Amino acid sequence: MEMAFVTKIWLNLFYLPFVGIMYYLNMDSEVFTIFSVLLVIDLVTGWFKTIALGNKPESWRLANGIISKIVLIIVPLVLALALKALHIDGEAIFYVAIDALILSEVYSILGNAYTIRTGKYAKEYDVLSKLLRLIRNTLNRLLRDEV
Repeated sequence: MEMAFVTKIWLNLFYLPFVGIMYYLNMDSEVFTIFSVLLVIDLVTGWFKTIALGNKPESWRLANGIISKIVLIIVPLVLALALKALHIDGEAIFYVAIDALILSEVYSILGNAYTIRTGKYAKEYDVLSKLLRLIRNTLNRLLRDEV
C-alpha cells in the first residue's frame, strides 16, 4: 500500500468527523476554514520564530503546538454541540468565541512576524484562557436562567 494512500486515509479519519459536526450544527464553514488556515500559519510562523531566535527546533515543541492547535479547533465545536444539546440558541456565543480565537491567532502570527523581523520577543496575550473563562461564565448565567 502506498504511503500517500495511507496518509489520505488518516487525514480523512480526522477530517470527516469535523465536517459532519459542522453540517449537523449548520455552521458557517468559511469562518471555520479561515480559523483552521490561521492555525496552520501560526504554527509555521512559530517554527520560523524559533529558528530566527537561534534556537534549535525540537520535535516535542512541534508536537505540543500541533496538539494545542487541535484543542483550539475542538473548543468551538464542543461549545456549539453543548449549546445545541441544551436547546440554547448559541449561534451568537459560538461566533463570539470563534471570532475571538481568530483574533488571537492573528495576534500570535503578527507577534511571530515581529519576533522574526526584529529578533525580540513580542508580548504574548493568552486570549484562550480569557475566552474559556468568558464562555464558562456565560453558560453559568444561561443555565441559571433555564432553571
